[in-house]
Amino acid sequence: MLRRFMTESIPTLNNNSDSPLVSVVSVTYNSARYVRDTISSVLSQSYPNIEYIIGDDNSSDNTWEIINEFKDPRIITYRNERNLKEYVNRNKAIQLAKGKYLIFIDGDDIIYPHAIITFLEYIEKYPEACMAIQKGYLNNAVFPFLLQPVEQYKNYFFGSVNLLVSSFASNFFRLEHLKKFMLSEKYKSGDDEIRLRLAANFPVLYIPGWLSWPRETPGQASSQIPEDVALIQAMDYINNILNADNIISGNPELTYSIHEKLKWKCAEFCKRSLKKGRIKKMLEFLRDSGFSSRELLATKNVRVTDVLATSTPINPYKEPDKVL
Repeated sequence: MLRRFMTESIPTLNNNSDSPLVSVVSVTYNSARYVRDTISSVLSQSYPNIEYIIGDDNSSDNTWEIINEFKDPRIITYRNERNLKEYVNRNKAIQLAKGKYLIFIDGDDIIYPHAIITFLEYIEKYPEACMAIQKGYLNNAVFPFLLQPVEQYKNYFFGSVNLLVSSFASNFFRLEHLKKFMLSEKYKSGDDEIRLRLAANFPVLYIPGWLSWPRETPGQASSQIPEDVALIQAMDYINNILNADNIISGNPELTYSIHEKLKWKCAEFCKRSLKKGRIKKMLEFLRDSGFSSRELLATKNVRVTDVLATSTPINPYKEPDKVL
């Protein structure tokens, strides 16, 4: 079921090149405790040209009733007839979206009033960026800056500060790229997979935050993934990305280093398991990883210099000749 609320009191959206339409998506499941705050925060944006897609995944509480309390022409709602699970539901919302950009503000998150206009002011100056990610203060980097795929992957796998790791509420996607790849429904950590897949093909823009407040609640799916499962799944989707046709796969030296880094992570997990006496868990992990114990014992940590490695508060990383 798909509904679009219409009232006469709010003007029709003006979607033109000077005022791009932004799709805001809230996926909800038993979010009754928080969803009023979420919806109110989205509707309070200082930037008016948004469509607001709310997709309820067959909640068993009164989330759907609360959603229907809000009347605004920008709201589009649907309720799944059965529970589809997180990433299937997100992909359904992505397919419905018609904006130039998309941001997920889930049913327990909050977005500040100036957020969308701020994201837009930055990313519109970087048409090559696949997404903008808000970050907190770094004492050795000046925002905004753009990382090309190779530098992004060096930072992700070898940097001391991993810039790409973030919440969905911190990611402002260019929708055409998101629709090209969609979210993987195979992995429990699909957030990381889509960011890495996009970053293997396009530059990523980093801007100063915070612009949203992603709520951390007990029992969140991301907090329930065991370390061994997360590592096995990460190796699977990273290998898939490295075997695809993209900028990273065209750099054999970097891909080799990444493979060695993953192997080292596996070795470290096995060592920790041994120290804790979890022999069965270690053997199961070895079986699932495809590595032999002898192979992992011979593994050494690989070190690659990323863009922030030599940056300091005196000489911070920043884009040359960039007007801030």
